[in-house]
Amino acid sequence: VPAEEGGNELQPDLAVELPEVSDDGLTYTFRLREDVMWGPPFQDRPIVAEDFITALEREADPKVQAGYSFYYDVIEGFTDFSDGKADTITGLRAVDDHTLEITLARPAGDFAFRMSMPATAPIPTGAEEGHEKDYGQFMVSSGPYMFEGSEDLNFDLPPDQQQPVSGYQPGRSIVLVRNPSWSTEVDPLRPAYLDRIEVQIGLTAVDMYNKIEAGELDLALDVTAPPPQFLQKYTTDPELEDRLHVNDGDGTNYISMNVAEPPFDDVHVRKAVNWAVDKAGLVRIGGGERVWGPPIGHFFFDALLNDLLVDYDPYATPESSGDIDKAKEEMKLSKYDANGDGVCDDPVCDGVVTVVDEADPYPDQARLIAQNLAELGMKLDISTFERDPAYDKCQDPGAHVALCPSVGWYKDYSDATTFGEPVFGSSAVGADSCCNYMLVGAPPQLLRQNGYEVTEVPSLDDRFTECDMLPLGDERIQCWAEVDQAIMEEVVPIVPISEAVEAFITPERMTRYSYDQFSSGPALDQIAVAPE
Repeated sequence: VPAEEGGNELQPDLAVELPEVSDDGLTYTFRLREDVMWGPPFQDRPIVAEDFITALEREADPKVQAGYSFYYDVIEGFTDFSDGKADTITGLRAVDDHTLEITLARPAGDFAFRMSMPATAPIPTGAEEGHEKDYGQFMVSSGPYMFEGSEDLNFDLPPDQQQPVSGYQPGRSIVLVRNPSWSTEVDPLRPAYLDRIEVQIGLTAVDMYNKIEAGELDLALDVTAPPPQFLQKYTTDPELEDRLHVNDGDGTNYISMNVAEPPFDDVHVRKAVNWAVDKAGLVRIGGGERVWGPPIGHFFFDALLNDLLVDYDPYATPESSGDIDKAKEEMKLSKYDANGDGVCDDPVCDGVVTVVDEADPYPDQARLIAQNLAELGMKLDISTFERDPAYDKCQDPGAHVALCPSVGWYKDYSDATTFGEPVFGSSAVGADSCCNYMLVGAPPQLLRQNGYEVTEVPSLDDRFTECDMLPLGDERIQCWAEVDQAIMEEVVPIVPISEAVEAFITPERMTRYSYDQFSSGPALDQIAVAPE
């Protein structure tokens, strides 16, 4: 459900209640429901504590290369298991079939949120064997839906002889059908109105919305907004506007600046850029506030901080259109303005390496940013790439990319931790990591290896640790609000542009629509359509 209906609040699911936490914050005890059975082919097996240990060991297995393992290295023994130094994760214990005890190496006040991620969904012990890379095609359901053909899975065969489910064709399609082991009596969270969900993979946004208008599709997934021509139509026609749903996306669109690369190794230059950028213009180019959300003044989106910083904007300008005069006053304080006229006169400002996603609207936005920064004496050298190569170049310290103006970040779960370490932490620096494009906290050795002249850059690691150790509550939120202020006023590695929104058009036959704030998309377990 949406945030205003409690969509960011933790709910017990396979657990009977929220976990019991020890006084020192190190031990979490989860009491599991005793009435939940696995879907086919294990419909006779209950879901037990050991199945969560199986899932977390798979998450730690380097052969799996799981994308979210860094959230779980706080578990005692998780890193040793991942490094091959131990056969088990010492912090995981099945007290009995329905009691899971997890011991942490240090307090992490948001750990219950981390246990709500798909990464921790249970796996029936034995089903994962031999499927380090392709378990998705052999996944056994614990919820209302399962892949079509799950009943034909045979885990008694050697892994290389097992046939995957018919209902998942990677890169092509997904078919979900009801899991016969599931019922509303054992699941108070999901009404699960739909009997069958068919997903086509690979259509363009225009294709999807043409098919929605033709009555051939119900939802366009993995698209943050309808194409402009559809958005305009459903915004201006009173008979259609109730079929346009605009939801908070729980993310931030921003410009990243490499704090180790001249001229952005000078904080005054980074502050000057914050004053100069025309955020309102970037939002207009992006399709307006219904597509990009309104301009913002800080990085963490407001709901993550309980609106503590809702009026905070240290670089506020009239109409959010930038203020070149204030930008020049800041540039005068920089080492790159020798004559103090507010314009960079150092050669490093001529040809600032800028990498842009080639998809609309990013090239047009980059051109506006170039115009804004030209008034500060900065000339951008803009290169466009497809999305993945663009992100790869921004992430690679050896590429010496100074400016990445087409990046964004969405929460992983509803705690500010997800806007800290993954974006600005030292562990997120490097070509094989994600997603610290700014090199905040980069260690001296990495800087030297990649040919940077500076050997020290600002770090936020200690602040992250301080906030992360606090239990859920007001003190924790206040701590993260102060981190957000430090990002904007002390370190200044970004220019926040807008708070993300997500828009969806639904067909007339959709009788119930809801937005899942947790996953930032339509809630497939809350949606209903009229019978054929």
